[in-house]
Amino acid sequence: MTAALQASGLSVRYGGNLAVDGVDLVVPAGKMVGMVGANGAGKSTLINALAGWSRGTPSVRGTVQLAGQSMDALPPYRRAERGLVLVPEGKGIFADLTVTENLALVKPPSDTTGRHVFTMDDIYGLFPRLAERRGHKGGMLSGGERQMVAVSRALRAAPKVLLLDEPSAGLAPRLVYELLATMRKLVDRGLSLLLVEQNVRATLELVDELYLLERGKVVSKGPAAAMKDDPRILEAYLGTLTA
Repeated sequence: MTAALQASGLSVRYGGNLAVDGVDLVVPAGKMVGMVGANGAGKSTLINALAGWSRGTPSVRGTVQLAGQSMDALPPYRRAERGLVLVPEGKGIFADLTVTENLALVKPPSDTTGRHVFTMDDIYGLFPRLAERRGHKGGMLSGGERQMVAVSRALRAAPKVLLLDEPSAGLAPRLVYELLATMRKLVDRGLSLLLVEQNVRATLELVDELYLLERGKVVSKGPAAAMKDDPRILEAYLGTLTA
């Protein structure tokens, strides 16, 4: 199966702290891959390294390829231009701009070969609530609505691969499932997606493959159906009732 995104031996070190340790990861074309783990496991550090972005100045080793092309020497904005688009944790949108103005800040590239293009009408079809709130400023939106805007803005960049970091943070369970179900629909239409999440139950229901990260290392991986029976998943995340 063709890899839309592949990382080999990816390690991230902050000073003496090894946050991500030799991770190998594949996101197949047209599939949804989940990365789960406890707080501090290195999930956000990993997905940020794929995008070439960091809040600090880490030492990063390993390789990242997008559709077979190396991303290693490229800064974050160049990776995004090539189609590797990150929605970081935090629902960051411009509070003084309306929904429409926030979305209009991002223009699809002139060359959309191999990209997944979303018009404004497509966005409002995916998220009808945003259509209702299109004239409202970002600061007036709920947490769920801000997350929809953040995701929609990334879709407007016509991604080849979408990186989604902790979209459920601070959201009600119903909104989490609605958002992730919408992402699943896009994957079924051909989008490749890497989802980093703490909500393991929701993630298992929607992804094709799952990686479990502990202390910066992948300790288990496989098809989602098989990972539901992984003892570490059952004990730490799903509980004895599910087991």
